[in-house]
Amino acid sequence: MTVGARIDLLSKGHRSQTEEEYRKASYKILILGAGFGGIQAAIEIDKHLGKRQDVSILVVNRDNTQLFQPLLWTVASGKSCPDDATVPIRKFQKGRSFHVMHSVVKHIDLQNQVVYFDNGEDRPFDFLVIALGSVTAIPDLPGLRERALLFRSPADAIELRNKVIDALETAHKEQDPEARKSWLTFVVGGGGDTGIELAATLKEYIYAGLFAEYPWLENEPARIVLVSRSSRLVPQSRPHISKTVQEVLEHEGIEVMNNTSVEAVTEDEVKTSAGTIKARTLFWAAGITAPKVVKDLPVEHARNGSLIVDKFLRIPQYPNVFVVGDSAWAFDARTNDPIPPTAQAAEHMGRYVGRTISSLIQNRSIKPFVFKPLGHLALLGQRTGVAEVGPLTFTGIPAWFIWHSYYLMHIPSWRNRIYLFTHWLLSLILGRETGQLRLSPGVLKEGTQ
Repeated sequence: MTVGARIDLLSKGHRSQTEEEYRKASYKILILGAGFGGIQAAIEIDKHLGKRQDVSILVVNRDNTQLFQPLLWTVASGKSCPDDATVPIRKFQKGRSFHVMHSVVKHIDLQNQVVYFDNGEDRPFDFLVIALGSVTAIPDLPGLRERALLFRSPADAIELRNKVIDALETAHKEQDPEARKSWLTFVVGGGGDTGIELAATLKEYIYAGLFAEYPWLENEPARIVLVSRSSRLVPQSRPHISKTVQEVLEHEGIEVMNNTSVEAVTEDEVKTSAGTIKARTLFWAAGITAPKVVKDLPVEHARNGSLIVDKFLRIPQYPNVFVVGDSAWAFDARTNDPIPPTAQAAEHMGRYVGRTISSLIQNRSIKPFVFKPLGHLALLGQRTGVAEVGPLTFTGIPAWFIWHSYYLMHIPSWRNRIYLFTHWLLSLILGRETGQLRLSPGVLKEGTQ
């Protein structure tokens, strides 16, 4: 096969679109963000309108991958690799006609229907889908921004392992008993989904991953403290789920402090409304906020900066602008319950918006958004967790198995599935990854090796 023939063969799978072709389309559909919501919107629109020559669907994303965030827990606990939790966006293009642009959104001009990017380019739109997700909200508390560690990316997952190992190594050589205890104490701020799984991951990695290399932990155990401002954990879940989650965490040896807020952080203390915790490490997972480009839009916002939308997930003043995922402050049209900021909800919102835009272009009627959750999953330690499936609630090994099975089959790549299954199996047989991996760019300095 010649090189030319090879190129022709590959091009049959997907043809790139020029900027001119996009601008000439009668219906320019611009999707900002390729997370769960953005990709599902693109797939749904393509399913209904992909063969039409007058429709162009363009997905814009900062990176060329979609992060499968629920799998970050297995990366942090040494059971999988960072690549296992990411899927190249262009894999979603196979057999589809939507297009992808690698860029960062700088400014959204709703009035003139133009989006500007950091590379100096711009794109007009007839329909806009804002799916830019969220960032961790960091309140202006003394010492918090300087000392808190976040958990939003594969790099954060690796850094969690690095920080835990650093703390254990320092504790190992520390002679002062009180100082040693502070190095072995880890505080997690936030009692939502991220906070509970983060606390569980810390406990699991220390005892299921590092215990063999630090056997003295048996006599000087690590302390994990979960601090939550709410009266119950995962407050957006049903009360019995909150109760079950707390019971599982406490059974795993994790201290839970509800109705408690972090007030300040120093080098060796986390000050809370319920007293001071002697700790050297604080992981922060207490709430989310909208990205700056979303906050800057001159429309009505919720307290966390997300965009208030109507029952069709549209910005009220702009009926051609839809918002999905964490960027939206939305309510179920049937129950009037708030839509939780979860991957499951983002997917549902993305599919709904895709169908709605397709219907509007085809002059069909549209229905309000109704969210039908499939359940709730949380990985809460070594071979334990909580799984809510319909009216049933599972804990222990069944919940652990459901969690792994669901996400293994849900990630949209057979390559990732095979790698994940292999790495999970090897971690059970051979143990976890326990080596440190520094991901910051290296700078060669005089006297270093």
